[in-house]
Amino acid sequence: MKKLICLSICTLITIWAFPQRNVQMSFLASPSINWMSSDQKEVNKNGATAGFDFGVNADIFFDQDNKYAFTTGLLITNTGGRFDYFTTAPFEFAGETLPLGSTIRYRLQYVEVPMAIKLKTSPFQRWTYWGQFGLSSFINVRARGDSDNGILDKTNINEEVNLFNIALNIGVGSEFDLGGNNAIAIGLIYKNGFLDVTSDNAFNERSTLNSIALKLGLVF
Repeated sequence: MKKLICLSICTLITIWAFPQRNVQMSFLASPSINWMSSDQKEVNKNGATAGFDFGVNADIFFDQDNKYAFTTGLLITNTGGRFDYFTTAPFEFAGETLPLGSTIRYRLQYVEVPMAIKLKTSPFQRWTYWGQFGLSSFINVRARGDSDNGILDKTNINEEVNLFNIALNIGVGSEFDLGGNNAIAIGLIYKNGFLDVTSDNAFNERSTLNSIALKLGLVF
C-alpha cells in the first residue's frame, strides 16, 4: 500500500507540474498477451499468458492544436509468463523443493507509470491517429506462482521476483470524437522489459518481461 501511495503522489505531481497546459484525461482497460524470456539454457520460455491492465491516463499537450503531448498515468498491470526449468537436480523455489523439469507460471501484478511522448494527427472525419514512444516504470505489488506438479498453487513468490522493472513503451492507435471533450481511444502498446524480473536464488539468470496490450480508453 505504501508503494502505491508513493507512486500515486509522484504521478499527480507530474500532472500538476503543467498547470498551464491542456490536460486530457482518460480511463483505460487493456487486455494483454505477456511472455518472459531468460538468458539461461536450462530456463526455457513456455508460451504466453493473458493479462489485464486498467487505470487512468493523462495527455499533457505542449501546443494549442493538441498534436504534441507528454503522456503519463497510473495503471494496475496484471502480467506474467511461464518457464520450464530443465535442471540436473531438484531445486529450491519459494521455500519449496521442485523436481527437475518443473514448469512455473508467474502471476505478477505491478503499479505502472508510463512516461512517453505522444504525437497526434489533425482530425480526419472525426478520427485522429497517434503514436507514442517512451518508457514505463513498474513496482511489483503482488507475485504468485503455480507449478505443473501442484507443489505451487498461487503461492506467494515475492522473494523470487524483483521489486522494480523498466520497459520500453511503444504504441500506435486512434481516437474517435464523440462530441464535446469525449472520445473513444483504441491502440496497440508494446512493452519490452529492460531489467531482470526474477531474483531466483537457485539460478544465475536474467529474465525479462514483455507484453502486447490492446488499449481501450474513454477520453473525457
